Amino acid sequence: MQRFTPKFQGEPWTDGLEVIHAYVLPRPGVDDELLALAHGCRPALLDHPIDPACPPQAGDPGTLHVTIEMIADTPSARISAEERQDLIRALRKELADAVPFDTEVGPPIGNIAGAVLDLWPEHEAAVLQERVRSAIRTVRGDTALQHNGGRLHMSLGYSYDTGDSDVLNSRLRNAITPRRAPLHVDTVHLLNVRYGIAADTGGWRMSWVRIAEIALGR
Repeated sequence: MQRFTPKFQGEPWTDGLEVIHAYVLPRPGVDDELLALAHGCRPALLDHPIDPACPPQAGDPGTLHVTIEMIADTPSARISAEERQDLIRALRKELADAVPFDTEVGPPIGNIAGAVLDLWPEHEAAVLQERVRSAIRTVRGDTALQHNGGRLHMSLGYSYDTGDSDVLNSRLRNAITPRRAPLHVDTVHLLNVRYGIAADTGGWRMSWVRIAEIALGR
């Protein structure tokens, strides 16, 4: 693995930059098996230069998330309150007849940027992603859709230095059972996401402020 560096508009992120994202977030009381899986991976992550998304408290989702889309035409500071409301209305309209669904995530995999849980089956999540993109395109145009996050996944943590992914994968494969867990998707969260350099690791660490929650089918 290599040191993770987030990107905005194809360039390395600026420390402290904030950008609006649409995420799916796991929830205590709904996705407890998934949270248990993520927390079970934490000791293995800590033995490598990875900043875990989940904090020490069992059941706390921390910054576990599935990125659906980034509003990539401009930083959030340049998006007015009225423009944010336009985006929220467009998402609510697009998702008004969307049907909540269940998928699974896993197994845990060390990759070039840390560790992830892939979504599978991913068809319904991919359809949701396209509907979110349609809403964004309606109010902000094609230039807002510049992000390519690859296959839909949940990030377990980001690497802050180089390390051996083979060793991490061997430990995750041997130590983590079960290796998959369900994720219930009934809400898209619109968040103001910030990446900054963490003082303790020197790597990138994310945080966010909630803007809106858009329920599927309501």
